[in-house]
Amino acid sequence: MVGRDAETALVHGLVDGVDDGRGGVLLVLGEAGIGKTRLLAEAARHARGRGLAVLTGRAVQSGGAYRPLAEALARHLGDEPDDPGLRPYRAALGRILPGWSGGPPAGPDPVLLLGEGIARLLGGRGTVLVLEDLHWADADTRAVLEYLAGALRDRPVLVVGSARDDEDPPRLAGARTVRLRRLDGPRALELARRCAGGDLPAPVRELVLGKSDGLPLLVEELVAGGRAPTLAALVAERLAALSPDGRRILQAAAVLGGDPDWTLLGAVTGAAEDAVLAALRAAQPRLVVTEGEALRWRHALTRDAVLASLTAPERAVLARRSADALLARGGPDDAERAAGLLAAAGERDRAAAVFLRLARAGLVRGALHDAAALLDRAGAGPEVAVERVRLLTLRGHADEALAEGSRVLDATTGADHARLCVRLADAAIALRRWEEADRLLHRAGRPDDPGVLVLAADAAFGPGDLPRAARLATAAIAAAEARGRVEECCRALVILGRCVLREDPAAARSVYERALQLAAEHGLRPWRITALIQLGTIEVCAHPFSPLLAEARELALDTGRLAEAVVAGLLHAEGLLLADGPAAAEGPAREGVALADRLRMPALAAMGELLAAHARALAGDRDGAAALLASAAGRADAAVEIAALPPVVRGLSALLDGDLDAAAPLFDEGLGLLHGRRQAAPVPHWGLWALLRTLAGDRGDEAREQVRNSYVTLRAVNAGALRYADAVAAGRAGRPAEAAGLFAEGDALLAEHHWWRRLCRTLALRAAVADGWGRPVPALRADLAAFEASREERLARLARDLLRKAGAPTRRGRGHRAVPALLRAAGVTSRETDVLGLVAEGLTNRQIADRLYLSPRTVDTHVASLLAKTGAADRHELRRVERTSRRSPGAGR
Repeated sequence: MVGRDAETALVHGLVDGVDDGRGGVLLVLGEAGIGKTRLLAEAARHARGRGLAVLTGRAVQSGGAYRPLAEALARHLGDEPDDPGLRPYRAALGRILPGWSGGPPAGPDPVLLLGEGIARLLGGRGTVLVLEDLHWADADTRAVLEYLAGALRDRPVLVVGSARDDEDPPRLAGARTVRLRRLDGPRALELARRCAGGDLPAPVRELVLGKSDGLPLLVEELVAGGRAPTLAALVAERLAALSPDGRRILQAAAVLGGDPDWTLLGAVTGAAEDAVLAALRAAQPRLVVTEGEALRWRHALTRDAVLASLTAPERAVLARRSADALLARGGPDDAERAAGLLAAAGERDRAAAVFLRLARAGLVRGALHDAAALLDRAGAGPEVAVERVRLLTLRGHADEALAEGSRVLDATTGADHARLCVRLADAAIALRRWEEADRLLHRAGRPDDPGVLVLAADAAFGPGDLPRAARLATAAIAAAEARGRVEECCRALVILGRCVLREDPAAARSVYERALQLAAEHGLRPWRITALIQLGTIEVCAHPFSPLLAEARELALDTGRLAEAVVAGLLHAEGLLLADGPAAAEGPAREGVALADRLRMPALAAMGELLAAHARALAGDRDGAAALLASAAGRADAAVEIAALPPVVRGLSALLDGDLDAAAPLFDEGLGLLHGRRQAAPVPHWGLWALLRTLAGDRGDEAREQVRNSYVTLRAVNAGALRYADAVAAGRAGRPAEAAGLFAEGDALLAEHHWWRRLCRTLALRAAVADGWGRPVPALRADLAAFEASREERLARLARDLLRKAGAPTRRGRGHRAVPALLRAAGVTSRETDVLGLVAEGLTNRQIADRLYLSPRTVDTHVASLLAKTGAADRHELRRVERTSRRSPGAGR
């Protein structure tokens, strides 16, 4: 490596960083022959010397989606590793690794799934991934590398790639770049001396200084005996030394592109197989070289120079013959190479047809970036416009899809016009432009087509016209069944289930079960997952958790459909909030946010942040809740609940502070934005709102009737809280027996939603104490014990205050620990025992206050009391007292 000291030091430093868990992407740029391959080889050598894994791949012209990544991973990794962390990404990895279990693309951009999968696959050990000739890399490979540039910064994986800067080098945000320059005279001579193995004769020195122009490749060729003034002239001399048939075969190999492929050269040139083999042997090693089992050009510039020896007509004829040979063979990458050759030969219509076919295949397998490049090469016909609209919609750019398709709509006719209208309607639905979608579907002129009917049902469901949506979905199901279009039947069944759920949950369950059976029978995993989630949402109306949601999440993880996995996970986290409280829910909610962020799913990230904000607010962290709500509000494509529920979250915080007067109007504000939106989710706050309004004595009857007559009572949490509100109203009206009965009904409905039940009934028991009905004291004592056990001091304080008002006060100092006999004899309370245990752990008074939800001043008082009662002189002696007391027999409160 002459004249590359700085570049070599950079590469060594980056490779060394892999051992410390730091990775990234380094792109080595420069003209052909400048020494990029040698620098990459040095990176690989240094990595192997440090015991790192080295994987290598190379891009080729028209090599297809993910070609260099697939080559590197497949060549070195072999069978699927048994790594649970890879589970959500196996389907994405399976699309580029032979023998792995692949699947259809999932999510708005499968590149993100594949990129994260590669990061996790290689991140288990220190790895250097070496990728050459990335100027030929497809758009999807470039997108994956851009993702990796950010994702690998704190992972032990380094990608080192090379690209010619005079072609189309990747532009990767977040990647390091090093650009190689030509050598000056002294360094060129030093390189020549090393190549020669000693001192150079004067004529060779003059030749190197006069002819190489500092290009390392030309320096090496001149030392090897070349006398021509340029590399092209050197190649021309070597080509002239071959027989005429040999030259023709080498020229055909250059036109074919990539490495010389002897299996096709006979078909392209008409030469016999023996003649092809003889020509390739004669070309070695000056024009082609053998690397393992492969035959390669001596250098990329060698092929360029051979191509330059052809006239334009000669090149066009060989390109057409090469394309025909490739199409006849039909290998994995042959069609794209053939299309490029047909374009070069001037056969644009044939090329466009192949590019369009390849783009459609790319859309199916999730190679969206490559599909975009192929559509660009296919031209601007009506069929191309239809697929471009489809592509933009799949990539989440529905607004661009609608704009681009609308520009060409008037110019399309017949079946192309109908297909384009349908694609544009799908984009309009994604943008929630329901009326525009209806107009486009009507313009398609296919009223009985199941695909059109399904979209029309979706467009009716969006703005809340559920009866019309149900009619259209029913018609779509009949049409799809008659024509055997199973996917459209599943989609229509799901829409129908959503339409009837609010009025008839049993009918909705039946519809979803039919979709589930149909999807399972035909192996349609995406629709099977969707049906399971819909059935699970029915189950969580009555219960906090659903085995069906767990099954949907497992299946989604296995198939790489991480959006659905996040949805199922967030529904489970909400169940944790309702059953076990905010501390249990926050972790899973934040995990969902992190996964949604990595995969750029802002709407799901917003839902996770909303749920985490509930947990923070209920834990008394107003600032943390506000930050999460602000982040959720700033995300694109957020659901209506994101705008509606922030005031409700603030109301929950006020409620736990005992300020019902402040909480009620905040609930009014937030839930008012959801009122009348029949497509909105039946959030669990409605019953609590009716209870607050009833307790406040302000429009309580109206609130209860609104909730009672709404679909939101499908959820047990709302129905149970409504029963508590009815109990409060009955008690105030002087009907204590009825109030007690309604209260018991509320308890029964909320029996599995333990935490939410304690929250709601603590509020209802406020009225029971004030109005003298029921048996509030036992219930309050039970709830107080639960609040204290989970260290929810604000709710515990509410319960204590109510017990005091009921004439059954509790000792505020009650703690969580048993009091050892030695301490009990000294008069130490259970709360002081809690404080003593945390002092023994080394916590400061402020840390103890945070842990026990006390004020620092209260903790100061407890510590002073402990010093006085135990006779300890300082905290060190208190720790000794605590250790001694744990060994004493007996304990009590």
